[in-house]
Amino acid sequence: MSRSDPSRRVEKPLNLPGLARTGAGAPQSVPGTRFEVSLLETRTSSTLAEGRWLLLLAGELIVDLPHGDFRILAEGDALRLPAGLEVACQPVRPSVLLWAPAD
Repeated sequence: MSRSDPSRRVEKPLNLPGLARTGAGAPQSVPGTRFEVSLLETRTSSTLAEGRWLLLLAGELIVDLPHGDFRILAEGDALRLPAGLEVACQPVRPSVLLWAPAD
């Protein structure tokens, strides 16, 4: 391979919290991946259509689960969530989340 081979090129860094902030709360696709990032400042609720990993990049987050169960995530914590789960995320302070497929 020559030094100019594009498959060996290392891309410029991508600031994930910065990308998350551009979405005004809506998840933003991370280019070239199946990941999404979002900035969460208020409580959100949803039922997951597919299993997902949740990685907390910044902030602190309470993940409310069915039947009164919950998890508290600190920066750097990850949580695998199964498909079909009703989940509510409540930021303790503004939080940057990375969502990734669990498969």
